[in-house]
Amino acid sequence: MLLTRRSLIILASAAIWILIGSLFPPAQIIFILHIGFSLFFIILDYIISPQREDIEVFRHCEKKLSLLDDNPVTIEIINRSGRTIKGAMVDEYPDPGRADPERLEFEIQKKETRELTYRYRPEKRGDVIFRKVHFRIYGQMGFIIKRFSMPVETKAQVYPNLIQTRRWDLLARKGALFAAGFKPIGRYGRGTEFSQLREYFPDDEFRKIDWKASARKGGLVVKEYEIERSQPLALFIDCGRQMIGRIDEHTRLDYAINAALMLAYVAVLKGDQVGLIAFDAKIQHYIAPGRGMAQLNRIIEALYDIQPSEVESDYAGAFKKFLATWRKRSLIALFSDVVDPTASSVLLAHLPSVHPRHLPLAVLLKDPELIELERQAPENSMELYEKAIACDLASSRELASRQLRQAGCLVVDVAPKDLTVSVVNEYLRLKARSMI
Repeated sequence: MLLTRRSLIILASAAIWILIGSLFPPAQIIFILHIGFSLFFIILDYIISPQREDIEVFRHCEKKLSLLDDNPVTIEIINRSGRTIKGAMVDEYPDPGRADPERLEFEIQKKETRELTYRYRPEKRGDVIFRKVHFRIYGQMGFIIKRFSMPVETKAQVYPNLIQTRRWDLLARKGALFAAGFKPIGRYGRGTEFSQLREYFPDDEFRKIDWKASARKGGLVVKEYEIERSQPLALFIDCGRQMIGRIDEHTRLDYAINAALMLAYVAVLKGDQVGLIAFDAKIQHYIAPGRGMAQLNRIIEALYDIQPSEVESDYAGAFKKFLATWRKRSLIALFSDVVDPTASSVLLAHLPSVHPRHLPLAVLLKDPELIELERQAPENSMELYEKAIACDLASSRELASRQLRQAGCLVVDVAPKDLTVSVVNEYLRLKARSMI
């Protein structure tokens, strides 16, 4: 229990009677009465104010939460007492994460129910547990504050942010993928199948314009063609030490998983087979190639709680597993990272085992901070030193990427904000050119 400011002021004012009592002794009786009445009302406020047993609490949230997204969490409070309850509550949400707002004020009439909602932003994938709800209940007379906690355990799972897939679907329905950076590419020549009509963009060829549809709409409209289906895609997710570093709020593995799931989603929409190998020193998850949304859900379930480890990744074991189970020529989207030729030598040593039978695509992630340091104009010796280091790292990284390309591996090496769009566009480009 805490005393409110009102109680402290009333109790502190008793000091006046002590001062008066030193000059006029009978005033000491007033001091005793002052303290007595103050304590009486404080105790009375404690007795008549709602007790812990007068409150019932429930927590409602989705069982599957999205990483670094604002997930609504609702606290349902039932007032079982015959008095109005005023107070505030703080939910004990899982860490690492953030809540907005952290503290919620409420006033609930007698025998009524109130729902309070805040937004929880988790910062790590995997299983999480919401535990206690902490309350501060204000006394009916304003003299006290009761504090107590109520255990309301709620289990949930934090998944990679799937907002991108919903955004793709919405943009596809609106025909606005091009404007968002995605480039739906039709396959030219024989064997094309008409898919849909969409708005003309500057990159489109004039021969794709549907003049009749354009006349009806009053603006240029082009025909979009569906690319040949049944082209296998293997997602290789490196979960070793190369992926443990953080860029902003994400680990490198978080960025890789988000982009990989978006790529898998687009491939499923295109009717392609998709499979998964997630590995570090050993294979963490293997999912044989398959089609449809059920296959996508299997991949999501496999990746939602996987975390990067501090061990070296076994590329040989991952490629061996792949070659033993995948027979048809496939696109291998390898989400990993390289620092310099020495660090990427293990990867380079095993690429020939899959190329040219399969088409490997290395998906790498640049660090925006290093890019900024490389571009900045140094103003002092420290900034010059930092720029020199950044340039050296960039040069080593570029050399490693060049060696990957020389070994027959395609490379996508971009900043985090461009990763998903770049990977999807590269996949569509390869399909359009029948390179898979």
